[in-house]
Amino acid sequence: TTCVMTDSHDRIAVVDFGGQYAHLIATKVRAARVLAEIRQPDAPITDFHGFKGIILSGSPSLSSHGEDSNWTKEVLDLEIPILGFCFGHQEIAKHYGGTVIHGGREWGHAELVIQHEHAIFSGLSEREVVWMSHFDSVASLGPDFYELGYSVSGEGAAHRNAAIASDVHRRYGFQYHPEVDATENGDRMISNFVLQICACKPSWDMARYVESEVESIQAQVQDQSVFLLASGGVDSTVAAKLLRLALPGDRLKLLHVDNGM
Repeated sequence: TTCVMTDSHDRIAVVDFGGQYAHLIATKVRAARVLAEIRQPDAPITDFHGFKGIILSGSPSLSSHGEDSNWTKEVLDLEIPILGFCFGHQEIAKHYGGTVIHGGREWGHAELVIQHEHAIFSGLSEREVVWMSHFDSVASLGPDFYELGYSVSGEGAAHRNAAIASDVHRRYGFQYHPEVDATENGDRMISNFVLQICACKPSWDMARYVESEVESIQAQVQDQSVFLLASGGVDSTVAAKLLRLALPGDRLKLLHVDNGM
């Protein structure tokens, strides 16, 4: 997920808490022509330097019970914008003095009622269809935070704090999942965060990524040769293809390893 030659591009880090959609979040960021790189929750804080913003993914863990609480929370002390989805949303709320309870479960489509104009919802209507999947809820907010929107599911009562913000800290949270297609304008919400809140320049694209990787391989290998073990899976096949683009045929040797898949 890491491009070696990224100095000329703004980058967003996506913290993968083990939810279903971390790679999809990265894909949506890249669709906005900004490079996204996935980081693990326990990665050292130095791995988060140089990014213009961070997105915290969802997780099957319960924030209300302190599950997955040993992640690198120093991330939240960085002076860059951070947006959390579901579990990430709840962890942001807790860190800044809010409370998270085990309750208020929502599943499936809901309607987000946006209460305040904000750059993160630029170009959207006052009511948006979003996708919910959570057992915990943000019950209260800490200082400098406010409710951007609440959600309504079916005939049920309003679910508070479905979208929260602190423009002082530049921290934002969505209880729902904007990265899935069931959130009708989720792509716009993500691109608003990346392009407006984080002020990233949309300069990255996949074609240039391949060129950069080829140039990087050539610089690293120089006049040497490469011997690659290839399983035939996605990772090793892509690595083989990039090496083939970068090196003459007689300087690349591939050995297929049958791993039983």
